[in-house]
Amino acid sequence: MNPLFVAHKHYGSLLLALVAAVILVAFIKGPNTKFQRIVAVLVDINLVVGLFALLQDGARNISWLHVIFALSAVGLLHAGAKSEDRGKVVRCFSIALGLLVLAWSVNAPWGPDFFKGKLLIKSAPAAVAPALTAPVTVPTAK
Repeated sequence: MNPLFVAHKHYGSLLLALVAAVILVAFIKGPNTKFQRIVAVLVDINLVVGLFALLQDGARNISWLHVIFALSAVGLLHAGAKSEDRGKVVRCFSIALGLLVLAWSVNAPWGPDFFKGKLLIKSAPAAVAPALTAPVTVPTAK
């Protein structure tokens, strides 16, 4: 299995716990902007790791829904990361947590069936390889 994919998968699970911790801290103690910003940047790093995992040879195809849910979550995380408002932080990070779980469910075996096989992105090596191996026909002059 692709080591970057494994890192993306396990690191993403840790990030779900960190986003939940931000919600808990903001709800109980109040917003902690340093912690909120760190978690938002860590999620950004996981996006980059996922992109590199997709570009590696032997990568599996993923759904655009995974990308859309993840990028939406990142936008909400950054919207709430600098905020001192408890309600805004809890709302943004809670919705982002839900979107991250949805992004996870798109490719997970336990995810809903209506996400499976929809809007697939071919991994870069899988998309380029057929073009490289296609037979070339040369027109002949008559």
